[in-house]
Amino acid sequence: MKNVAVLGADGLIGRELVSILEQRNFPTEEVYFLAGNDKRTDKIIYKDKQIDLLSDYSTFRDKVELVFCCLDKVRARALVPKFKKRALVIDCSGAFSFAHDVLHVIPEVNGDSVGEHKGVIANPNPITIQLLTALYPLHKKHALKHLRFTALAAVSCFGNDALDELEYEYEFLALDMAVEKTEDSVFPYTIGDNVIPQVGDFMEKGSTEEETILAKEIPDILGQNDIGVSATCVWVPVKRGNSIALSVDFVEAVSAAEAKKILKNASGVILASHDEEYPTLENAVGKDEVFVGRIRQDITAQNGLAMWIVADNLRKGSALNAVQIAELV
Repeated sequence: MKNVAVLGADGLIGRELVSILEQRNFPTEEVYFLAGNDKRTDKIIYKDKQIDLLSDYSTFRDKVELVFCCLDKVRARALVPKFKKRALVIDCSGAFSFAHDVLHVIPEVNGDSVGEHKGVIANPNPITIQLLTALYPLHKKHALKHLRFTALAAVSCFGNDALDELEYEYEFLALDMAVEKTEDSVFPYTIGDNVIPQVGDFMEKGSTEEETILAKEIPDILGQNDIGVSATCVWVPVKRGNSIALSVDFVEAVSAAEAKKILKNASGVILASHDEEYPTLENAVGKDEVFVGRIRQDITAQNGLAMWIVADNLRKGSALNAVQIAELV
């Protein structure tokens, strides 16, 4: 039994994580919940008890052994160092995506590395988690060479403000009115009835921050720096659930039939029974698994496959992955 803190317990990921701790009967002694930037409630219900949502982390900093950080990146960078000397911090904020000394873990892929942490274990990007949960069983047998994909990201990846903005815009669109953008808009363009091919700020060579993170994380987690990653990340007007249209090239030849056979028994993966029964977000939202379908040969690559992958970005893409890490420690 551990004393556990959830930083940002009132945010989208924080609320999901608290729910998962209870669903999985995670062994907690005392629990402490810290509010995020946008405090929307005063109490969090956990195991049929109403627990105060705190504003001052110093009241419990020396009492906890395990910390889940679900804050925004700025606050995470400020608070995580204050806990990591006393407790293990599992970070869901993305604040440490480029930190070379922070271990990034997907339990189904590199869960045996959790003992190598230096006080902080980071959740990888939700797209990375979704991709590698599906691809790692194939990688073990045929070795990934190059990934080319378009990731369709739900607005909930950006938090409560993004959901509020989507709903605000649809109020205008429902009346066939032009959307009135505000100065504090989350997205650079209208997201209602639109798609935006920019997730994160633009960086070197025309890639965005999200695309750069994916190109770094995927080879790092697999321990193979020669794997090529070409990603395009797009905001779509979907509240919850990420989708990926993937083309992947392997070092060794693999047929669609063999890939289906491997994935049928893969941990954390649900494979569509037939090509015509491809998964959609209706299948994935609220579920723990990564769903895969439309597996077929990619004739543009020597040893290529194409496939469609969907998952709940708030569960396996973030909160569930963090709790699974804690269960391994």
